[in-house]
Amino acid sequence: MIIKVPVRLLTACLFIFMVSGLFAEESAEIDSLKKILRSTTEGETVDLMNQLSEAHAGKEWGKSQRYANLALDLAISLQDQYGQAVAHTNLTLFYIEQANYRDALDHAMLALNIFESLSDDYQLAITLRTIGRTYSLLNQSDQSLDYFLRALMIFEDISKDEEVAATVMMVGDVFSQWGQTEKALRFFERSLGIHEKLNDHEGVLRSENKLAQTLMILRRFEEAQNHLERALVIADENDAFKLLANLYTSLGELHYHQFQLSTAQKYFLDALEMKRTIGDQGDIAVALSDVARVYQESGDTPKGIFYYEQGQELAEAAGEDAISAEIYLQMGDLYMQEADQTKAIQSLLSGLNIAEQIQDFLTIERANHLLTVAYSRFGQPGKALVYQKALQLTRDEINRQQSNRRVAELEIRYELDKRDRELDELKGEAFIKDIEYQRTFTVMWVVFGFSIAILVLFLGFVFYRGRLIRKAEQEKMEQALRIKADFTAMLVHDLKSPLTSVFGFAELLKMGEKPYDRIKEIAVTIRKTSQKMLQLVNEMLDLSKFEAGKMVLNKTETPLKPIINTSIEMLGPVADQNETEVTSSAPDGLPPCHCDALKIEQVITNFIGNAIEHTPKGTKIHVKLEEIKKGGEAFLYFSVTDNGPGVDKDQQDKIFDKYAQLSSRKTAKGLGSGLGLAVSQMTIEQHGGKVGYKDAEPVGSVFYFTIPCKNQDIPKVQPSNNIQAQA
Repeated sequence: MIIKVPVRLLTACLFIFMVSGLFAEESAEIDSLKKILRSTTEGETVDLMNQLSEAHAGKEWGKSQRYANLALDLAISLQDQYGQAVAHTNLTLFYIEQANYRDALDHAMLALNIFESLSDDYQLAITLRTIGRTYSLLNQSDQSLDYFLRALMIFEDISKDEEVAATVMMVGDVFSQWGQTEKALRFFERSLGIHEKLNDHEGVLRSENKLAQTLMILRRFEEAQNHLERALVIADENDAFKLLANLYTSLGELHYHQFQLSTAQKYFLDALEMKRTIGDQGDIAVALSDVARVYQESGDTPKGIFYYEQGQELAEAAGEDAISAEIYLQMGDLYMQEADQTKAIQSLLSGLNIAEQIQDFLTIERANHLLTVAYSRFGQPGKALVYQKALQLTRDEINRQQSNRRVAELEIRYELDKRDRELDELKGEAFIKDIEYQRTFTVMWVVFGFSIAILVLFLGFVFYRGRLIRKAEQEKMEQALRIKADFTAMLVHDLKSPLTSVFGFAELLKMGEKPYDRIKEIAVTIRKTSQKMLQLVNEMLDLSKFEAGKMVLNKTETPLKPIINTSIEMLGPVADQNETEVTSSAPDGLPPCHCDALKIEQVITNFIGNAIEHTPKGTKIHVKLEEIKKGGEAFLYFSVTDNGPGVDKDQQDKIFDKYAQLSSRKTAKGLGSGLGLAVSQMTIEQHGGKVGYKDAEPVGSVFYFTIPCKNQDIPKVQPSNNIQAQA
């Protein structure tokens, strides 16, 4: 609080001094500014001043300078380094606009030092690029390239793609000025790629134009035209009026170099009209000289002189010395073609004087060359020799500068590589120190944390293991209860219906005398029903034996063909009743099978009986037996094929499950009690064979089994509690 009071007093005194020093017409502006300042802190005041300076830049440069000076003074009094740096930057832009490049460099260097101390990479790179632009305006391209490359490196490090693109284009301009066209082309292509990635239409247009101009220097006119035509489409779509004028100029230049003078003249005149609308005097002067060049080339001297004179007057009035010098040389060349010695020499000397003032050695070289040619043509060899010597000296200076540029470029590359190496070394040292610190600081915590983690994992494992054991015991108990309930429900379900039938027919016999035929019919029905119950009981007993591992097979050498015929004959009445046609095929000479004949007959009868019982009336069933070879061993392949509705895809994997009663959407009949096929599977597997099911073609079912002809020692089925519930 004690420090803030003097600072506020100092700020108030500063504003009183500013108000007293400004003109009367600015008093209202300062009063309004003071009202704003009353509600702001000192730091906010500096920011406000700098923002006002930036807002007036490009519109009212005088106000921009005043606000920048106010911000600088206040920032110095408050020791606000960032505010000072921004104020210096704004003053740099002001002095560049005023062509006071030395003062601009002074302020830019001050801003650069402050941003370096603040480690503000973005502002540092912006300032480096501004310094590079300033050196470029001073025709010191060696220095400008150094600062451009330093700025580019920082922009790449902080991933500012838009700034990278702008800086790359500036580097390309430097190489273009040096005549290193191939290098310039690579930088312009990179700039175009970045602007396209950012979808920056203005940047794309500028890059396309630069690329086209560079390709024209390399006389790759077709590629240049492609770039310009593509740019024209983008400029039309985005109403980029100023950039469109530059594209017209480049198109005019393209056709001029290809001696298409009428087309070049059209584009140059269009560009001139557009630039007159924009109002930039230097651009208008250049456009006038472009039009004059076309008239000069086409032989229309009066119009050429007319446009050259207009362009020169405009450039001179706008203070564009480089443009003025170039136009003077073009006028001198034209007068020399017209053999007007006085005006030719006068124009060339004027151009030479201006070029020497701004130290534009390329223009000086061209002026000396034209003066040498002019004096030689007009019969003054002595003066021609003077300018020939001056031309040689100028070329020596240009060569020296080019050598210096190459050396400077190598030095820049060396410095950049050196800085990269130093940065890598610093990063490596910092990384090593950080690792050592982290290692020292974390070893104890790692050991402690590891111990805690081990303890927690151990306790968690003990708890989880106990929980799993309890859960497994509970599931085992629940499964046993479920198996018992399912078994009881299955047994009751499959025995209740036949017993009810037997009881009902017995009651009919008990009720009194009946005809013999009726009594015989009832007896036959009771017998069939009893057979079903007996079959179910036998299947349950077989299943129990298999699961208990007590099933004993009495294997003998048995041919299977007679067993098949016997089963078909035995099931004949059932087939006739169901209107089912059963056929069989088995070639003669089939080998016998080492098997339990009674059990295999039970399996065959079960397969054929299921096919008859669970298919619609009129179904055709074919029973087949054949010999197959697997791995050099003989097997018998038995199959029962019907043309019934088949088994649904979603139920085929449950066919051989114990107690599984499947239902078909294609027929109302059930598909068995679930025991017969399960017992059949266990019987065949006990013989070393395999049972299966597949769909018949085009419709129907195929139940089959394969069984080895030789004896197979198969381990007995182990007892199992995994009995599946009824479906």
